Amino acid sequence: MKFDRRDFLKILPVAPTIISAAETKSYRGMSDSAGWRADAHKRIEQHRKDDFKVRIIESVEKPVRNLKVDISLYRHHFGFGAAPKLARFYDQRFSAEIRGLYHDFCEVLFHKLTPENSLKWKHYKNNKKFVEPFLAWCKQKKIPVRGHCLVWPEFRRAPKSIEKLRGDPKALGLAIREHIKFMINNFDYPVTEWDVLNEAVNHDQYMRILGKEVVTEWFQLVKNLNPSIKKYINDYSVLTKNNVRHRKRYYRYIRNLLDSGVPIDGIGFQSHIPKGFNPTPPEEIIRIADDFSNLGPELQVTEFDFETSNQDLQARYTQDFLTAIFSHQKMTGLITWTPFEYAKNNVPKPEAALIDKDLQFKPNGLVWYELINKRWMTKLSGYTDGDGYLNFRGFKGRYLVSISHAKEETFDIDLSDRTESVITLT
Repeated sequence: MKFDRRDFLKILPVAPTIISAAETKSYRGMSDSAGWRADAHKRIEQHRKDDFKVRIIESVEKPVRNLKVDISLYRHHFGFGAAPKLARFYDQRFSAEIRGLYHDFCEVLFHKLTPENSLKWKHYKNNKKFVEPFLAWCKQKKIPVRGHCLVWPEFRRAPKSIEKLRGDPKALGLAIREHIKFMINNFDYPVTEWDVLNEAVNHDQYMRILGKEVVTEWFQLVKNLNPSIKKYINDYSVLTKNNVRHRKRYYRYIRNLLDSGVPIDGIGFQSHIPKGFNPTPPEEIIRIADDFSNLGPELQVTEFDFETSNQDLQARYTQDFLTAIFSHQKMTGLITWTPFEYAKNNVPKPEAALIDKDLQFKPNGLVWYELINKRWMTKLSGYTDGDGYLNFRGFKGRYLVSISHAKEETFDIDLSDRTESVITLT
């Protein structure tokens, strides 16, 4: 029997609209009546949606009236994303069917992607054969890609050849600059952002050799090479694992860089919840995000996962974490770092995955699907008015607009940063 790779979407089990709090351990703010929840839904309605106008015309002077229009969001402006392993997309060890399924899952479930370790300095050489087809596919599907990461300032995070430059600051500085130039010059759209600096609060080997001011040089270099690329700093134990001392150090470190004129566009929060750590209450997540938003740059959750054997708790918290983050005005995305289990012992924390080794949704994966593909989705039909306009309120993002006039046609329009689009029929 021929396998239809798109059928998996038709047979998805229906995710629960809510996970029963009674079945799980509790965390503060978990109850259905918690005050943060209603406020978050109001902010989502206010900040993630807009009033849009789509006008259908045959010429500048001729609007198409009373035309049935079907509109469907297919790519959120907010970066609900994932970090897949590229080998599962392209390595011939895996069947075409399996490789196709990984493509399909990523196309439908995620609206931003980062190729896990494949763009890291240490790992790029072994993965570059996958990077080019992956980026070409993302470009075709209009899926933005975040680059992770340019500088992770520890020698063990770079190719072994860089270790030999420890005693030669001039050569080390040149090697880092050349690496940055190579990555920025070779990978433009769909790469829209980079973690220019990763985990610098506790890992500063390069800066101790080259001087603290070298960070300014790295960010400025990226800006000069490609002004449209968003430049992120990224660190851990801020929103989750909730290390207050580390959080304050990260805040001060960013503030000092900004005060020194470092062109930082975004602040990233690795948000892993390892085994043994309690989830941070949603209202505290929002409060911490409020604090960092005062610094100015946009915010993003760059690496979220929750490792636990309690799948009810995991699903419930995934729902609340996504809701809290999506509701915050300065947040621009949320990347799950462990979308797939892949196979036994083939991912460091299989319990954290959204989708198990048999490519079946776990409860937390169903919650992800329910929120992003159903609850936070805009899909509607309507008729143009006397001036050719269809007015509607929906989530910001890319839409497919289908009409049947002289012929059936589908148009791709972007309503991410604008509220009106004009379609001219030929």
